[in-house]
Amino acid sequence: MGAAERQRRYRDRRKAGRRVLRIEIDEVELAVVLERLHFLDPQKADDDEAVERGLSEMIQVLCRGLADDA
Repeated sequence: MGAAERQRRYRDRRKAGRRVLRIEIDEVELAVVLERLHFLDPQKADDDEAVERGLSEMIQVLCRGLADDA
């Protein structure tokens, strides 16, 4: 992906009110939490994309749930 494409995707995310964050977290603890909350299939704990999807889904559910309580 070229610089122009990255810039376009960045602008599209910002317009949609979204952002990409980089975090550091213990991978085993994260996998355990995602598995217990059913956001990750235990057999995919070593699949980075599956873990990323599970974390994203968990955060979205949490944010929506808290937004509904406001």
